[in-house]
Amino acid sequence: MRGRGLHTGEDCEIRLSPANEGSGIIFEAGGKEIRAHVSNVRDLHRGTTLGIGDAEVHTVEHLLAALAGMGVDNVRIRVEGPEIPAADGNALPFVELIETAGIVEQQAEAVPIVLHEPVWIIDRDKCLLAVPGTGLSIKALISFQHPMIGEQAISLRIDPEAFKKDIAPARTFCTADEIGFILSQGLGKGGTEDNVIVVHEDHYSVPLRFNDEFVRHKVLDLIGDLALIGQRLCADVTAIKSSHALNAGLASKISSLPASGQQGG
Repeated sequence: MRGRGLHTGEDCEIRLSPANEGSGIIFEAGGKEIRAHVSNVRDLHRGTTLGIGDAEVHTVEHLLAALAGMGVDNVRIRVEGPEIPAADGNALPFVELIETAGIVEQQAEAVPIVLHEPVWIIDRDKCLLAVPGTGLSIKALISFQHPMIGEQAISLRIDPEAFKKDIAPARTFCTADEIGFILSQGLGKGGTEDNVIVVHEDHYSVPLRFNDEFVRHKVLDLIGDLALIGQRLCADVTAIKSSHALNAGLASKISSLPASGQQGG
């Protein structure tokens, strides 16, 4: 896939290739291999950036969500440019390309993380809680002091069919009064009405795909960031006003649990 990066605005290209069993998700960028793991998180401002040394890949969360949502455990991703192409601001274009390429079932069993005790992270009025469960289920709530967003909530069990239908099409968004600040931070240079929903005081820049598209996109980001645990997660997750920083914090806590708190199997 080729396209402009959402934040850098630069031309980018990615090529996904099969990987051996147990490889996990590996980005190839700047002559280095960057494992998709929370230990390699470099930045979490308005997106998730991974890096090793002087090599970085920006805005990986939508692609990681597509891979996790479709059950792809092992893949190599060659990245030309500083960022993953923005596509149209969600995960559906990645899902469709993955389906077109085809997914091969490998011989080794996937080894998920199964929680045996609750894990949580709290930041003021924001909270993420993961409790033991089978598969991955997510309940999410957002609350914005904005007349066109307000409060939205969703609850669903994540499997490839549900991910493609209910989560992957949900686009990233920002409010109109945020644009100046985002640009002042050197971000959003590749943002257009084709890849970002701009929320004005009395209208949206484009028609919504879901009445609750914004909370669905938050779930998309959460799935992508939780992929940085490095293994599939079996848990019931409750997300209240989640963010990339909170998502990565929960991923870090889960990945560092002792064997008494989680197990593979």
